[in-house]
Amino acid sequence: MQLKKTLLVLSLAFMLCACRLVRWEVTTTPTPTVTSTNTRLPLPTQTETLTPEFLPMCTPPLCAIGTNEVYYCSETCPNGCGTTCATYTPTPKP
Repeated sequence: MQLKKTLLVLSLAFMLCACRLVRWEVTTTPTPTVTSTNTRLPLPTQTETLTPEFLPMCTPPLCAIGTNEVYYCSETCPNGCGTTCATYTPTPKP
């Protein structure tokens, strides 16, 4: 039992000494000096920019199921989508 206590005390003493034997080197770099020119910077100007118009998502009505109806748009289609239903008629070949 005495040997265990002695080993414990010696190991604790060694750990305490080991912490003090390590020297940490601290390197410092010189801080650059800041000089003021006392000149005012121009304020940023606000320019109005036009944002692109929001295009709606394509949510066409339901066409009749079981027919040959397709989505159709007579003029400019919003977001490239057909908005009405029309019966598909194939173009005759010349």
